[in-house]
Amino acid sequence: MKASERRMLIVLGAVAALCGGAILSQRLLQMQHGVERKENGLRLRQMEADALLAEADLWQQRLAWLDASQPEMASENQASESLLDALLKSAAKHSLTVQKQQLHESVAGAFHHDVGVTLTVRGTFSSVFRWMHEIQSPDAFCSVPQLQMTADNADPALVVAKVRFRRLMVPAHAKSQEETSS
Repeated sequence: MKASERRMLIVLGAVAALCGGAILSQRLLQMQHGVERKENGLRLRQMEADALLAEADLWQQRLAWLDASQPEMASENQASESLLDALLKSAAKHSLTVQKQQLHESVAGAFHHDVGVTLTVRGTFSSVFRWMHEIQSPDAFCSVPQLQMTADNADPALVVAKVRFRRLMVPAHAKSQEETSS
C-alpha cells in the first residue's frame, strides 16, 4: 500500500469517525431533551399533587357540607313538587305573578338527580332579579340555566321572565350506601 493510499484511508476513517460522532451526538441530544421534558412534566405533576394535598382539608370540609346540606330525593314527584312550592312561595314574597309553570323530567347522574321547573313570571325588573338571586343561594342547590326576559306589552314598567330552574338533589340510595360503607 502506498503512502498516498494510507493517507486517504486515514482521512476517510477520520471523516467517518467525525460523521458517526456527529450523528451519535445528535441522538444523545434528542434523548437528553426528551428526558428533560419528561422530568419537567413529572415536576409539574408533583407540584399539582402537592397543591391538591395541601387543599385536602378544604375539600373534606366541602364534602361534609354537601353531605349535610344537599337535599335528598325520595321520589321524582316529591322533589319536583318541593322545588315548585319553594319557587312559588318565593315568587309570591317578591310580588311576582306566576303566569305559567312547567315541570321537567328529572335527569339522573351518578351522584345526583337534576330536577327542573320552568316558570313564566311577571313583575318589576328588580323584583325578578331579587327573586332569582334568593333562589340561587348555595344552600338551595338551585341554578338558572336559562332565562328569557321581555318587556310586558301591557305595562312597560314590568317585565315577563321565562326562567328555567334546576335543583341538584342527592339520590336516596347514595346516602344510604355512604352510611353502610362508613
